[in-house]
Amino acid sequence: MDVQTSLYGPALQAKEADTPHPQSMPSMRTRIGRRARRDFIRATRTPFMSRSDRTLIVLCTHHKTGGVWFRQVLLSITRPYGLRNQYVATDPIRRGTDFVFARVEELDRGLLEQRSFRGVHVIRDPRDMVVSGYEYHKRTQEPWCLMPDPQFGGISYQEFLRSVDEHEGLMAEITWVAHHSAAAMAAWSYDQPEFLELHYEDAIADEHRVFEQVFRWLHLNDTAIQMGMEAVDRLTLKRGGAVPNHGRSGKPGEWRERLAPDHIAHFKDLMGDLVVRTGYETSPDW
Repeated sequence: MDVQTSLYGPALQAKEADTPHPQSMPSMRTRIGRRARRDFIRATRTPFMSRSDRTLIVLCTHHKTGGVWFRQVLLSITRPYGLRNQYVATDPIRRGTDFVFARVEELDRGLLEQRSFRGVHVIRDPRDMVVSGYEYHKRTQEPWCLMPDPQFGGISYQEFLRSVDEHEGLMAEITWVAHHSAAAMAAWSYDQPEFLELHYEDAIADEHRVFEQVFRWLHLNDTAIQMGMEAVDRLTLKRGGAVPNHGRSGKPGEWRERLAPDHIAHFKDLMGDLVVRTGYETSPDW
């Protein structure tokens, strides 16, 4: 909601709905001109080391694994080169798309078989995803989290989390993560040669090293890498990241301070040895 809407209410909203704003609604000529300029840049410049290195870029993340952060850093490179971006879940990848962003738990994996690509897949310790998700879901405006849900007596998931204490809320979040993000992490094949596998925690510890690894994996040229590194500094999580207030501290291991023994037992019941298989523990007896 913008300042004018919040100050003047529904009457102004109705008026604005009936009266297009030239500043916010570019003319057809302007839109065609922008598209033509983007297409010209796309045809004459490239962020890749050579034309033969140009391929579809795919970024696959999970809920609360830094997807917004990684996406904005990559967009800071793809947009200036006129590359076409697309969010993909079940819709086909458009023929002219250059950069695809997908949340794995929503992704139709068959879509990735349609074109050759070079991808990046990011995971995170699912125990920290529980803590991060619990805090995020209490304040997010994502529609699904605000919809009435019969399993919570007709209130939304967010209303439920706000109505119970932290202990019960974290129990509910463990169940949610197990059925969504963790299930997708468990089903993912980690030996796909097209994908660079990354841990969110490594990016938090050394942003420059990890993002440079990403850029070189994508075969970007030196100019594009420099542009990307400038974006890494601009969007660093140390200053709020790509979306201020979207993320929290991001501190690895926060689950140790928040999860009680019965939380851990519930986690193991639902997710088994997932933290061992993803490299976050060496033994199930953690």
